[in-house]
Amino acid sequence: MIIGATGETDLELIRTTQSLYQSFDLKRVFFSGYIPLNEDQALPSLNTPVPLLREHRLYQADWLMRYYGFHAEELLSQKNPFFDPKLDPKCFWALQHLEHFPVEINTAPADVLLRVPGIGPNSVKKILSARRYGSITFEMLKKMHVVLKRAQYFITCGGRMLYHIPIEEHFIHNQLTALERTSVMEIEGQNVSYTQMNLFSDFHIAEEVQA
Repeated sequence: MIIGATGETDLELIRTTQSLYQSFDLKRVFFSGYIPLNEDQALPSLNTPVPLLREHRLYQADWLMRYYGFHAEELLSQKNPFFDPKLDPKCFWALQHLEHFPVEINTAPADVLLRVPGIGPNSVKKILSARRYGSITFEMLKKMHVVLKRAQYFITCGGRMLYHIPIEEHFIHNQLTALERTSVMEIEGQNVSYTQMNLFSDFHIAEEVQA
């Protein structure tokens, strides 16, 4: 899919992606930010930036649908048809559904744990395995490579959060966007060059969605 050449929303793009997976059993859908090459009234002007950050968020959303059990209509809605470019889609979803948090690490089922920002499939397996032998602490989560800099806003261990953190959208949004600032600047080309994604690499999307 070419991103940014026309007016489709992110919701339309991930709905189409989901439909392609379900209807045609595709293995992958690929996204590519539109690069202006010639003047045309039907297309963006030549000085329009390539939407690399938007492309990146769509790849992350695609990963969530393929490996985390999310559906397009959960990630976005008619009210919010675009991803927040400052946040990865998993954090964006969590902030829109704070009623589900905090999640208790010692009792939550696997599908709930998988939706916590900072916790990926491998971490979920480790948590479920460790719970058979006793209660899990934040120190144990660090050893399991749970990304606590994100997860800390959404979890408890033994009924307690890592710090006294308000479950409040504006506060958590500010904290998470501060964490994302460096990677956002890199993708937008403000610090280092960014290679556009291609057909042969996921560019560590899995780690970034989990983180």
